[in-house]
Amino acid sequence: MKLTANFTLQEFIDPNTYAKYGDSSIWFIDPRIVNLAQFTRERLGKPCTINNWSNGGQYSYSGFRPPECTIGAKLSQHRFGRGIDLKVSGMTADEVREDIITNFDVYKKVGLTTIEDGAYAPTWCHIDIRDTKSDKLKIVKP
Repeated sequence: MKLTANFTLQEFIDPNTYAKYGDSSIWFIDPRIVNLAQFTRERLGKPCTINNWSNGGQYSYSGFRPPECTIGAKLSQHRFGRGIDLKVSGMTADEVREDIITNFDVYKKVGLTTIEDGAYAPTWCHIDIRDTKSDKLKIVKP
């Protein structure tokens, strides 16, 4: 199911959830994270990967993580459909984080509130839309 110009539902959902719920899996994804992913893709002008299992790739849990998933924290924003791990073609995760930090005012308008510290996310950039009750970028160390 196509969600935006560049993203499908499967990119936000793990394979088991999609097998069980199909296109109804969209219920598990906050539409704001979809909008943020598309915004980031357009801003950076480069392909972005979240999950790619549906195309034979290795990533299955970079978007929504169901309760039975053992990857990540029990209260991760992934479990609420509000967090994704992006891999951007032609950019390191640090370069993506730097663009976000330097231009947070632009990202904030699309709902971004939080990124993960690069020491914990060396090859991906975790972004999420949790309610932080702050206008400042939150950088988490899980």
